[in-house]
Amino acid sequence: MTIRKTHIAWLCLLIPAIVLSGGALQALFNTTAKITYRFEYKGDQQQFTLAMPLEDYRGYKEKPRPDYNLARADFYTYFAQYVNMVTDYHDDGLMDNLVYRLDEIALAEGLSNQERIGLTLRFVQSLTYATDNATLSLDEYPRYPVETLFEKRGDCEDTSILLAAIMTDMGYEVALLVFEDLDHIGLGVAFPFKYGNSWIYEGKRYWYLDASGTRPIGWSPAEYAQTAAYVYPFAVK
Repeated sequence: MTIRKTHIAWLCLLIPAIVLSGGALQALFNTTAKITYRFEYKGDQQQFTLAMPLEDYRGYKEKPRPDYNLARADFYTYFAQYVNMVTDYHDDGLMDNLVYRLDEIALAEGLSNQERIGLTLRFVQSLTYATDNATLSLDEYPRYPVETLFEKRGDCEDTSILLAAIMTDMGYEVALLVFEDLDHIGLGVAFPFKYGNSWIYEGKRYWYLDASGTRPIGWSPAEYAQTAAYVYPFAVK
């Protein structure tokens, strides 16, 4: 009887330990990162925090990228693959949460529809510009929106993909603008700005959004203003 009681006592101690260790292992592989973003819009400092499961981030890191070799053979088809990166539905929950945070600010500040676009652009512009060569020693590595948000950095294609994902979730009609001769990607929005630089595709005018720079809504850097661009529209979510 003494031996049996001893075994039972050890089991009583061991079972909670196993449960706790299992919870710790689960937490290790299902950790949620809390990432805080700070940026300035119209002289006011803005801040919010997003919760992002590390499992989602790791999943996107393992996703295939558009094959850069295809660009030499079929330039239009290659960049059309970027549309799939924007419209990937697995990040819808995170995009919805991000849009909610931005709309909270827009509502609190009493922003107009055009100013809402400006706020969203300033958020994306606040992320650190970093080339693929500097971060991964690769010539070309387009990032999914989740990756750019998690790392808080990216180049022109990364920030344009992210901005496109946010704005389609907001209900705006946008299009990637690819400047082949200048090796640059920007974003266009079909919104009735009065001034700026725009490109027309199938009768629709897309005004420039400088996702990787500092230009205000509607305006592009001077070297792009008189340059032709490939236009890749996105469907509104």
